Amino acid sequence: MVPADAVPGVFDMQRARSGNLELLRLEHGEDILESVLGAAKGDGATLIISTGLGMIHDFELGYFDRGNYLRKAFDEPFELLSMAGTVSSEGEPRVHIHVTVADKEHGAFGGHLLRGKVWMSNEIGLLRLDGVSTCREFDPVKRVGILNIR
Repeated sequence: MVPADAVPGVFDMQRARSGNLELLRLEHGEDILESVLGAAKGDGATLIISTGLGMIHDFELGYFDRGNYLRKAFDEPFELLSMAGTVSSEGEPRVHIHVTVADKEHGAFGGHLLRGKVWMSNEIGLLRLDGVSTCREFDPVKRVGILNIR
């Protein structure tokens, strides 16, 4: 495994990469979506699959309902039980991540991550799929950008 440098302008993210796999460790206060996007930019991979865990705070989740997100914001820290998503990087990279979180009473819920910051630490894995052509295209019936794989 070859350690990689921190992304410029992003706190103290640590990176390690081996082949098409990369591990990011984010520090308290870092923006999760910006960090994933920063790691993906200029990479050359056309599709990146992301997974992760840790803790999250100052975040907003969305539930997609007929063309609009029903939004709910949270300030306090929650356990980040699971994070799964993709980065389509043909053209301008677009991050699409869903999360499952748990509160102090062990109640779990989730949704589309619209924004969020690391509480304490996050561990995020990225799998790069080279040679796969992808892009997000607006589907007028579903009223959302759909990932197209060619």
